[in-house]
Amino acid sequence: MLVFAKRVLLSALVMGLAGCGTELPPDQRQVFPASGTVSFQGKPIPDATVRLHPVKPPDDGKPVYISRGRVEDGGEYSISTYAIADGAPAGKYRVSLSWQGPLKGLSEDEVDQLRERLPRKYTSPDTSGLTVMITEDQNRIPEITIQ
Repeated sequence: MLVFAKRVLLSALVMGLAGCGTELPPDQRQVFPASGTVSFQGKPIPDATVRLHPVKPPDDGKPVYISRGRVEDGGEYSISTYAIADGAPAGKYRVSLSWQGPLKGLSEDEVDQLRERLPRKYTSPDTSGLTVMITEDQNRIPEITIQ
């Protein structure tokens, strides 16, 4: 009887742990890792922001978030929606970019004084002409190259 009780307890524990961490908060959608690289005139643009705007936002009553990534020194970025580098929900997105130059060591007031360095068309998802598809898998976004 003791062996049976141990097995039942072990089974319940394993089944309980299997479900841990899989349920999303009610206001969130499942996200999938996404990363890529971006350059301007052949060079990385550190501290630029890449934003993903849903082409057709889901009509499920949940808030729609703009997923984004901060470009690192080498031009790499990872997309974040709810947490750092967690990814984006599956779907088609229009892309916008913003870059005011490297921001390291600048105060908030200094950053506020900086102008946009990218051509204006790339700062809006309506005019950038850039789209990406996020799938229910690991996603490597094609390189974004701006001349």
